[in-house]
Amino acid sequence: MQLLCKEKCGWDDALPAEIQRQWLSFVSQLPSFSDVKIPRSIIAPPNARVQLLGFSDASLKGYAALAYLRVVDDDSIVHVYFLGGKTKLAPIKSMSVPRLELCAAALLARWLARWKTILSDRFVIKEIFAWTDSTIVLSWLTTPQVKFKIFVTNRIGQVRSLVPECIWLYVPTQMNPADCASRGMLPSELVFCSLYWQGPEFLRCPSAQWECTFPCINVAELPEVVQSTTVVLVAQSEEEWLVQWSSYTQSIRRMAWILRFYKRCNCHHYSSAILSQKELEEALMALVKVSQRYYFAQLIQELHNQLSIKNRYLSKLAPFLDDSGVIRVGGRIRHANISHSRKHPILLAKESHLAFLLCRYWHEITCHSGGKLLISMISRRFWIISIKQVIRRLISKCVVCIRMSATNVQPKMGDLPACRVQQSRPFSHVGIDYAGPFSMKETSLRKSRLFKIYIAIFVCMSVKAVHIEVVTELSTEAFLAALDRFVGRRGYPSDIYSDNGTNFVGAERQLKMIVSSEKNRAALAKAVPSVWHFNPPNAPHFSGIWEAAVKSAKSLLFKCMGNHVFSYEEFTTIIIRIESILNSRPLSPLSSDPHDLQCLTPGHFLIGEPLLAVPELDVSKSSVGLIKRWTLLRQCHQSFWRQWSHEYLNTLQLRSKWGMDTPNLKVNDMVIIKEDHTPPLQWRLGRIISTHPGQDGVVRVVQLRTQVGIVTRPVVKVVPLPAD
Repeated sequence: MQLLCKEKCGWDDALPAEIQRQWLSFVSQLPSFSDVKIPRSIIAPPNARVQLLGFSDASLKGYAALAYLRVVDDDSIVHVYFLGGKTKLAPIKSMSVPRLELCAAALLARWLARWKTILSDRFVIKEIFAWTDSTIVLSWLTTPQVKFKIFVTNRIGQVRSLVPECIWLYVPTQMNPADCASRGMLPSELVFCSLYWQGPEFLRCPSAQWECTFPCINVAELPEVVQSTTVVLVAQSEEEWLVQWSSYTQSIRRMAWILRFYKRCNCHHYSSAILSQKELEEALMALVKVSQRYYFAQLIQELHNQLSIKNRYLSKLAPFLDDSGVIRVGGRIRHANISHSRKHPILLAKESHLAFLLCRYWHEITCHSGGKLLISMISRRFWIISIKQVIRRLISKCVVCIRMSATNVQPKMGDLPACRVQQSRPFSHVGIDYAGPFSMKETSLRKSRLFKIYIAIFVCMSVKAVHIEVVTELSTEAFLAALDRFVGRRGYPSDIYSDNGTNFVGAERQLKMIVSSEKNRAALAKAVPSVWHFNPPNAPHFSGIWEAAVKSAKSLLFKCMGNHVFSYEEFTTIIIRIESILNSRPLSPLSSDPHDLQCLTPGHFLIGEPLLAVPELDVSKSSVGLIKRWTLLRQCHQSFWRQWSHEYLNTLQLRSKWGMDTPNLKVNDMVIIKEDHTPPLQWRLGRIISTHPGQDGVVRVVQLRTQVGIVTRPVVKVVPLPAD
């Protein structure tokens, strides 16, 4: 095939005579492979020393890699097993032999890494050896801290990452079994080539006798080396050392005490132990000079030498040096009737730590105000370049502002659970929630007593069917009674999903006690105990499907009731009516015919048609037998599930919101815990001690340590604090 590509032969062209002769000779010798026998059983005693060996070689035709397994038993008897070989044709575009040899070494590294993974379950591989007859490749692989061209660098990195523990050695060409594969052999020759099938003879000698030296090539003589140029970077000798201070006022006072100590060393005496306003002003100017020398060194040099300012933005400000050596803004309002500090404010860089401390000082003085007020207060004396960026960075690190804004992490919407997208019996996976309270009167009389009542809503997770029960109170016993009525009409659910309501938690605990008791084990032997799944605390958005059913049921109930108060019979009738309406909601059209107004509803999975459907004609006198009618009914039921699978499932693909990936919260992160009935400034602090990622790796629930103990919260209820 390689020769045909070089000859540029078409698919329908006749083969050239020479290529046809080579092909016929090759085909005629293929039956000789029937004499080849390769032992596939590898026997290694428990204490045997197992080594993985490899050979690589390349030629202008192609390159190859061979793998062997060497086993040394307790009696020092050596067994060499042939594992397999890999060959690749050389590219038609010409390539140097050293590059082809490096490609062969990379192929061998991938081949050995694969065999190591396969054999690691059966053997403990002590060592990995690899041989090549290219001294250039060996020099490339063993020469550290030399920058090669991209082609060589990529393959060297691939070899070192795949088999980092591999020892590379030199082998002469006549003893390299990979040479047989890289240069090519006819089948009749390969059958009797013991070098290929059994490896070179030195593998049967002790590994200590293997020759490890090879003619090393100097770096200057190696090909593919990138000539590097030495560049000397001169770092700024002076740093803005005031980054260790975190308060604007404290920084000024500390600098003032340092200056006073310096002056006392020069025989200056102070009668007062309190810092004066003049000393504080000198300390502020000293801090300003430190910051300006660090960020505006080139500008100071240009102003001293009266050169033109190269920075275009700074040149617009017309800066100048005042008598004390501080850079001030010249501007265009020199004739304004304002103070000198307002006409010529002090220039500060946006990266300056002093500028950040100054903004934070005024931010706290002005009761954590916003950007406009801060800019107006600071610009009376200082001109901070890009001050809005500094203020945004400040507010993003202010704990008080973070508490008030409470921007919590919103992780990406998770995948639907298996119970939502897999076929199952209606109400075998059910979500439960309560709604209420509602007012109900004792009798239908006018002056009857009023009392509270609730409704328990059961939602099928697969077909969204709804079952509603009237409950008189929020106790565990009342819920268990409602659950008993539900099971009597809808069957025993295999999985129950709910929030952490005390009645649900108590019911789950009581059911566990009933199932685990000795008396009920025999009676419940055939029943499958329900698996109860609880949402994390304070996470109502985890209950999407049944929270939506609660909203729909309450909306219909309020529209029906209005301002009326019903008796128990009237209220139960209304609730059953609302249940039938919710079970008649369309899931998807039954057909693509525009004239067909029927649609697939949850009622189709319960009774075979919508609960509010118009009565059909009487077909009880039909001549169709019961067996055929039962078969027809099963076919209709299966067609509903097929319709559900083909059309309704596709509507669940889209993420309606929360579609962006956000960084996960990590252990030891400090957060603020949002609480619905507490002011933001009273929200508790917490530290994450563990995370609970979902199957997609997104963390949606975390466990926190607080002052009152360990709590579990969803990430939408926590606000991360700045790490610094």
